[in-house]
Order: sequence, then C-alpha cells, then structure tokens
Amino acid sequence: MFTNMLIKNPDESKQNAIEGLAYASLRAKVKEDLAKNSEVLKKLVKTLEEAPPKSPLTYGALSIFVNLTRYQPTQSEEEKKMSQLKAYANAAGKLQPDPLNDDEHVSERCKRVFESGITPVLVSHSKNGSVASLSLIISIIYSLSVTTSIRGQLAQQGAVRLLIGAWTALPTSEALARRTAAQALARILISTNPTHVFGGTRPTPQSAAIRPLVSIIAPDPNAETRDLLPTFEALMALTNLASTDDDTRQTIIRTAWNDIEEQLLSSNARVSKAAVELICNLVQSPEAVALYADYDNPQTKNRLHILLALADAPDEGTRSGAGGALASLTGYEGVIRGILARDRGVNVILGLCSEDSEDLRHRGVFVVYNMITAEGELGKLAREKFKEAGGVEVLMESAKKSRRSEVVEITVQALKVLLDGAS
Repeated sequence: MFTNMLIKNPDESKQNAIEGLAYASLRAKVKEDLAKNSEVLKKLVKTLEEAPPKSPLTYGALSIFVNLTRYQPTQSEEEKKMSQLKAYANAAGKLQPDPLNDDEHVSERCKRVFESGITPVLVSHSKNGSVASLSLIISIIYSLSVTTSIRGQLAQQGAVRLLIGAWTALPTSEALARRTAAQALARILISTNPTHVFGGTRPTPQSAAIRPLVSIIAPDPNAETRDLLPTFEALMALTNLASTDDDTRQTIIRTAWNDIEEQLLSSNARVSKAAVELICNLVQSPEAVALYADYDNPQTKNRLHILLALADAPDEGTRSGAGGALASLTGYEGVIRGILARDRGVNVILGLCSEDSEDLRHRGVFVVYNMITAEGELGKLAREKFKEAGGVEVLMESAKKSRRSEVVEITVQALKVLLDGAS
C-alpha cells in the first residue's frame, strides 16, 4: 500500500508513504521486498534528493535506507550464548534471529541500495543536514563500506569527503556517530589508492583524514566489550596513507606515534601486525628514524628491543613488517649499535635469513649487509658477531634456497664481505 502511494500518488501522499515505510521497513520481509524493487528504490532516492534539508521527509527517507542497510551487531561468543538463553527463556527456544537479517542478505541489500545511486544524494544532504540526519547518513555509508567491491566507487562519488566533513562537523558529544564515520573512512581508504582520492584539483587534503583515523586507534572507552576491528582498520588505512609521501608520514608520527606504539604490543596478532606494518612505512621518514637511532637514549633502546622481538614473532606478516623496518633503519649507526648490543640481536636477524619465505630472507640479508658494511670499528664488530653466530653458513644456505636475482645478489655480496673481512 505504501509503495503504491509513493509511486502512483507521489505528490499527494509522499509524506504518509515515507513515514509508513520507515516503520514497516523495520521488518526483515519488508526490507527484502523494498530492496528487490528497483522502481521503489529509485523513487525513494528521488524523494530524498528533492526533500528539504532538516525536514521530516528527509529524516523518514534516510530512516528507510538505514533499515535496509543495517547489519546485525557483531556478538562475542559470550553474548551469543546469552542471546540463546534469553530466547529459550522468552519462548522455549522459538525466538530465533530472522535469516533475512543475516550478513549475506544485508550485503545484497546494500549493493542494491548503492546501485540505486544514493551516494551523491547523501553527499548533498550531508552539507546542510541536522546532527540527527547526519548520523543516519553516516550509518548508511558505514554499512555500504562493508562491501569491499564498492569502496572505490564510494570514494569516487564523494563518500571520503562526506565522512571527513561529518567527523569534523559533529560535536564531541556525538561520540558514536564520529567513531562510525571514522571507521567507514578507514574501510574505504584501506581499499583505495590515496592518490586517486586526494590531491590534484580535489578540495580535501590527505592530511584531513589522519585525525579521524587516529581517533579510533584506541578502543572505544564507552563500549561494554572491546572491539579491536576499528583499531585494526585504522592502522591499515594509515599504512596506506603512509606509503605516499614524507609530509603525510610526519603528520601521522606527530599525531599518533604513542597510540601506534601501544598497539605494537597488542595481544591480538592482527593488530600487532598492522601496527608494525605501519611503522615499516613510517621509518622511511627522518622523524621516525630519529626515534630509533639515538643509541644513548633508554627509550630508543626499548623501541629497538620491541622491533627485534617482533622480527622473531610467531606470525609471518609481523616478522615481515619488523624486518622491513629494520632493513630501513640499519642504514644508521645508532640502530646497528643497538642490535649488536642485544643478547639475541644478531640471532634474530639470522633467523630472518633462514626463513622459507624469499621476501623475509631478502629483508634479513639486507639487514646483515647494512650492518657488516658499516664504516670503521662498528662494521668490524658486526662482521665478528655475525661470523661467531654462524652467519657464513646461514647466508650460504640462503643463497642456495633463493631464486630471485636481487636476493641472490645481496646474499652473495654479504657473504663476500664476511669472508673477506672488509667492507
């Protein structure tokens, strides 16, 4: 009835139709029917496009799209068990979640909503909407951003600018909406090339994305359960941004270094890996190098100790990130001194050289080469330490296993230096 009112008598009964659908679309069956009706979807988008800002019509139309695209909240194992117990208590186990609300159905509805051309309309409304309507717009973009395949198109259609603007415009009292905007932004920036989103004639600078992303590195202090997904996604997005230029790297270091360092020690392997991969990109900047290269500073020694520990972590991706960072940092005397001073420093590096992964061996051998070709007494000490630890045998084995020319070449050069005893 409501869809007929919207399509056949749009001017006379538009408001009633929208209000009715906003309520009816709370039901899963109605969500499915609406999402599968492309004519109705396009009519809803058109209605939203023409609705005055801050009007009941705008709020109603946005509410319908929120209902269509909303995923069920992620539950921990404990929360799932509690839900099951409540279901048994309420209706002897008959109260089951509606299968039409599972992730697969919601994902399909999100694709249909996106294909209806909603993103540019949301961008327009975000510029002069109320706090309430802005929160609804963020919720819709957040749900759409779950689908990896449309993230690039979301960025092209203005979603990144929308999310940065919304995060900046919303008052700090709207903490949940701001976190939601920042996480949606993180997801889109994980999957897109920053140079395609920022720069050139585009009005939004890349640096504008950094503060929103940094704001969700630390877990939500108001949440009952600790959700590390926003942390992980923010670190991944920042890693992507940090691959671009020194200005961006310096801004991330100044804004977020302490938060990033804290996540290096996370008990969650994926978070720790994401943090060390970000560090690997950041140490291309002189500002980050300075945080590792001052050998006489106890804090610097501790940082290097953590990086070496991560180069020996159980997770291969973590070892790779830490090895990449060490490959960059061992161009500096203070870092070489720091590694040589650690009890297992040389052994950790040789461990990388012994890996099955050619990428990891490349990183390890590169670090060895940097250290043993250092000038003067430092290089001599490094050569002695690596020889004592069986470095010649390890490098010979690495050379046999390696197939890529650049890995073989650096391994042979390192072996030559160790056997000749001169840099």
